[in-house]
Amino acid sequence: MPKLLFARPLQDHERATLERMMAGDDVNLRQRALIILLSADERYRVPEIAPMVGLHMDKVRKWITRFNEQGLKGLQPAYKRPGPREKFDARTRKRIVELATTSPRELGQLRSTWTLDSLRNYLLENGVVSEISRESLRQILLSANVNWHVVPSKPEQPSRWLRYLQTSTHN
Repeated sequence: MPKLLFARPLQDHERATLERMMAGDDVNLRQRALIILLSADERYRVPEIAPMVGLHMDKVRKWITRFNEQGLKGLQPAYKRPGPREKFDARTRKRIVELATTSPRELGQLRSTWTLDSLRNYLLENGVVSEISRESLRQILLSANVNWHVVPSKPEQPSRWLRYLQTSTHN
């Protein structure tokens, strides 16, 4: 007959942390905390816990085993986020957003609006970044709610030629 698996007895600080996890927003951590509390405090067996938490018995065993071997750390996700890590630090991302929200003409460019390619080229040519893909640039701007298609507002003072046109049409 297979040996019964239970979570080891809880220390006071572990119980307090598990109770905080139960009150948290992360559904997965709440589920794992519940597994440990049911096993350690209530002495429920794995086949009894599985339907209570909506997991397969193998998953319940996994979390109890990880808790027994690693403690509370074993209940945490193995990774923070899927996918590659950030390529640019917060300061660089902020600088990119600042430039994207600045009129290209104010930066000496002969255009009224940015395109992803023109902004990317400006960033590369001016050493803001050593490399950046169009998609990475697009993601940075989207996460900052920046619409690079919007025409920036006109400056307060019209250009010399506009003033000339306005004064010559009134004469």
